[in-house]
Amino acid sequence: MPLSLCMIIKDEAFFLRDCLAAAAPYVDELVVVDTGSADGSRDIATTFTPRIFDYRWHDDYAAARNYSLAQAKHEWILVLDADELIAPGDFATLRQLIDTTELDGFFLQQWNYNNDQTAFGWQPAPDQGLSRGFAGFTANPILRLFRNRADIRYAGTIHETVDESIAVKHQATLEIPIHHYIDANPARPRSARSLRYLALMERELASNPTGRLYSIAATSAMYHASDYHRARDYFVRAAELGYRPGHSLEGAAEASYRTQDFGHASDLYQRAAGLGHNSPSMCLNRANLAVKAGDHQGAAALLQKCLDLGGLGPDINAVILRNMESLRART
Repeated sequence: MPLSLCMIIKDEAFFLRDCLAAAAPYVDELVVVDTGSADGSRDIATTFTPRIFDYRWHDDYAAARNYSLAQAKHEWILVLDADELIAPGDFATLRQLIDTTELDGFFLQQWNYNNDQTAFGWQPAPDQGLSRGFAGFTANPILRLFRNRADIRYAGTIHETVDESIAVKHQATLEIPIHHYIDANPARPRSARSLRYLALMERELASNPTGRLYSIAATSAMYHASDYHRARDYFVRAAELGYRPGHSLEGAAEASYRTQDFGHASDLYQRAAGLGHNSPSMCLNRANLAVKAGDHQGAAALLQKCLDLGGLGPDINAVILRNMESLRART
């Protein structure tokens, strides 16, 4: 099946050439919607595709996305941002999939590269070439591959999604990563953007609360506004609304942990674990809580689980191994 790549851009010259060069050999059409670039992004795009469209920006990401979808000519659509790319082998897998599937949409795994090993859900990067020097990433499932139909459209003025326009029974999740270099451009620090987006998200939440948006707002509140109480409350709300409950409860626990509300953090971590959720950073924090409670054997077991899940990078893993030896010597 032929595949259209649809993207919206504004001042993305830092990333755009790499994204389009990586995708061009594997898609049948590149659709680029420019919402007002002034940095040469449009000139870069013209070297890859004639299908460039102007769109007047009015603070509505879904509307801009839907305009880009309306320009696509082919049966399937892949949506990427300029700071994202998919590896060649994974593109080949996607092309094979859309030739045979009866489903209508697929979640991919957005790997948000960063060096913050304290971020909940953080994992070490398996490929330093693809990570572009970042030590690891946090993963976010996101529906970006779907059929080109008029009834499949985005909703949400900020952190827009297309999920709700595709029946759940016609969706599936793939382990294929979208490599997202959100922190790579030094001229556009994520912290400033995240605080601006947080205000937009809270305006959207007032009229259209969703678990996913609560989770994203919680992440911004925790890591960029350092408002841990708001982050905890938003993560709990995301879990209550059914959005990745274990992951959301881990976020709430992390927020409580950062305020040294260790009792609340322990309760939230246990609730997440009870749902079958675990991550290396969660196991490390639970081990620290076990030490505070005097449970050295339990702490050692949690540190071992942290390593079994992939650990948190060579330096921290070396410390974990030393701490495990010390804890086991006390039991």
